[in-house]
Amino acid sequence: MRNINNHTMGLSLDKSSLNSSKDNRIVGTVNLTGELHHKSRADYTRNITSPLEELLYSIYDCTVKQDKKGAKEKYIYLNDEFSIGKENIPEELLLFFLVVKLKYFMLVNDKKLYEPTYKQIDVLSTSLNPSIEYIHFKTLGIYYYRTDNFLQSTLALEHALNLSNKLPFISDEDKAELYYQVALTKIKTSDSFESIYYAEKALAIYQGLYHNKRSAECHVILGINYNYSKRFELAEKHYLSAKNIGESIQDRYLESMALNNLGEIKSYMKQSEEAIFYYLESLKLKKGEERSVFSILGLVEEYYILNQKEFSKEWAEQGLSLAERINLKEYILHFTTHLYLLEKSDKIEDYILNQVLPYFRSAGNERYTNKYTELLAKYYYQNNQFKSASDFYNSCLQNIKSKLAY
Repeated sequence: MRNINNHTMGLSLDKSSLNSSKDNRIVGTVNLTGELHHKSRADYTRNITSPLEELLYSIYDCTVKQDKKGAKEKYIYLNDEFSIGKENIPEELLLFFLVVKLKYFMLVNDKKLYEPTYKQIDVLSTSLNPSIEYIHFKTLGIYYYRTDNFLQSTLALEHALNLSNKLPFISDEDKAELYYQVALTKIKTSDSFESIYYAEKALAIYQGLYHNKRSAECHVILGINYNYSKRFELAEKHYLSAKNIGESIQDRYLESMALNNLGEIKSYMKQSEEAIFYYLESLKLKKGEERSVFSILGLVEEYYILNQKEFSKEWAEQGLSLAERINLKEYILHFTTHLYLLEKSDKIEDYILNQVLPYFRSAGNERYTNKYTELLAKYYYQNNQFKSASDFYNSCLQNIKSKLAY
């Protein structure tokens, strides 16, 4: 391993094309011209001052392109060739190094390294370099989203958006990733209009770049928003687009995600049998992996609606076991609350008041805050605590009105 101060190399940024081969063009409707290719390269010109900084930008670019193989190769090279520490690197470059590490860990979904890396970043000052600051806050926005802190995600992404409007060297795909993440976070905070706006901006770019997977994920975001606003035909159209892309590129993740969300449409339309069908089809593709909790929760709720309490309980117990095994706090709360509901346990009041609502309020998750506020209101009403029921129903109403005010 060489000291970074003495290390020289002719490393250049990855010049590979951002779009798939022409034989695999599925989502695009606009031909990529030479002008677009030139723009993508020109926009990526940065004022790079050292081989280490160039390598860090290169790793970051791989994460933007979702290139796990390329990012891994460069990250291994980084660890092998550079000795990096507070004693031999300027603080601004150390910050950039740690931010890129966090971005890489999120690309490969190494959750054990999220928090330790974030803690190292958190004690450092922000950068005076606007390019590094943009990457810093964009990465924090993704980190906060992944760790269920949607209020902080919103703030970090707003700062990244402001910076992106001032920087001339951000590629189209980089902007698309930012818009995509903003759209995701806005779902959690119930800002559907903004979520749709940014999802459509991201989709337009990804379609132009023939980035099929991310295009499909944008379709899912749009479908979720249209589903929540009861525009079911539009929602179904976007989910089917995602499903078709998943089938075309043989991506089981995309297929399962589209099927799960088609189940959500049927649930909203009070078609529980069809919802259950889609949830089960989605589960077949997931094979017990982490994302299975989404479809399991759907099954729990649909069987409860159909008054098939034993099936609902069995799925809730299975979902809780999976959520506890992989430490998914949100779903531990969902399944535990539902089990208390099924058992008619008096523990449900304390659990919602002291565990569930504080968690979702702190995260800025408006949708689930309202859901469990309403559930608690129903609990009070059924137990003849009409004053408390009225207070919690009113709280739900005020939350909804605050979102409609603008």
